[in-house]
Amino acid sequence: MPKKLPKFILFLGLLFFIAGCSATKLFYGYGDLIASWQLDSYFDLTKEQEEWVEERMRMHLEWHRNEELPRYRRFLLDIQKSAKDGLTMSELDEGFSRFETKVGRIFERLIPDAALFLSEISPEQINNLERVMAEENEEMMKRMENQQERLQERHENFWEQMEDWFGEFSISQREQITELQTKWFTESPDPSAERMERRRKSQPQFLALLRSVPEKKELEKWFRQWFLSWEGETNPARKARIIRNKKRILLIDAILTPEQRLHAVRELDDWVEILEETIENP
Repeated sequence: MPKKLPKFILFLGLLFFIAGCSATKLFYGYGDLIASWQLDSYFDLTKEQEEWVEERMRMHLEWHRNEELPRYRRFLLDIQKSAKDGLTMSELDEGFSRFETKVGRIFERLIPDAALFLSEISPEQINNLERVMAEENEEMMKRMENQQERLQERHENFWEQMEDWFGEFSISQREQITELQTKWFTESPDPSAERMERRRKSQPQFLALLRSVPEKKELEKWFRQWFLSWEGETNPARKARIIRNKKRILLIDAILTPEQRLHAVRELDDWVEILEETIENP
């Protein structure tokens, strides 16, 4: 996720997305506690708040298992069909659109509870949130200082993911893909810098809103406006990044062999099996 719904709601949203992708059994067994621990790090929750968060998360997890996991399964099966013969831009457009629809459903589901929770926090908890935000911003700035180190880390992470999905690459393939990646990393704007700038603008506004003691409906409106500003036409940087990503995917896809595509299809088989087991055996 991009800049920033306050990070606690981003974390909950990411939890739901991760559940559709990996570590599914662990997620559904402990997602309520994980969410409570994460929120506690931002707000220093009271016992009553912890119990409320865990109860609501268990309800959302049940909804996600019953309603969203079958959609994820269908999504992965459709990706399998496309991956066998190579991807097209129209297939990528459809895939990105379906992904954003899934994200939208999750956040629409979480927003009412997030707004209710925030409408009842104490001034001390708002101060704690401000302190943690400042610490996170400082850590992000430190990571951004060494661009060469970050570039190397991005390359290493990229190749680890590529090999997980597609298996071994020939020397020629590695040279071609590395050239594409180096060009993309060096010519594309740094997404971390963009996120940092958006955090600097949004966080003071959000903290000011919380200190104004807003009603639940006002907070719900704020969250929805933020989400629209993130995914809509008012975020040209994100839109441009998505277009670049699609072009990069197609360039890399054209280099893959039939055997490497089959490797990816088999990886997707494993994920589909995990989802089916989770759906059928709560």
